[in-house]
Amino acid sequence: MLVLRLSDIPVPKTNRYIRKKGGKVFKPPRVKNWEVKALWEIREQYSGEPIDRKVSVNITLILPNHRKRDIDNMLKSLWDILEKGGVLKNDNLIYEVRTVKKVVKGERGVLIEIKEFREEG
Repeated sequence: MLVLRLSDIPVPKTNRYIRKKGGKVFKPPRVKNWEVKALWEIREQYSGEPIDRKVSVNITLILPNHRKRDIDNMLKSLWDILEKGGVLKNDNLIYEVRTVKKVVKGERGVLIEIKEFREEG
């Protein structure tokens, strides 16, 4: 099992975070800053070859408060970073996902556990 930790929660991936300005598409600083930091943290923890088989992923989102957050949009950002960081060859290899929101006042981060997917049957 591969275990990775990120020090901040993903910035949700929604269309409103990529805006056009003068015909150009860009990411706001908040989004770009999270991606750069997350990529650096992943590369510090994983230097192997990208995983190219079916995987099961357990995600624990450690949130600083009870503010409403959509898990699905946060996971899209996380999958992209795992692919860009060379952990997964492609995020379509994720066959099973378990996600938990855990509120710990004043703390934030993500715990990612990746293991081989085992089909039942």
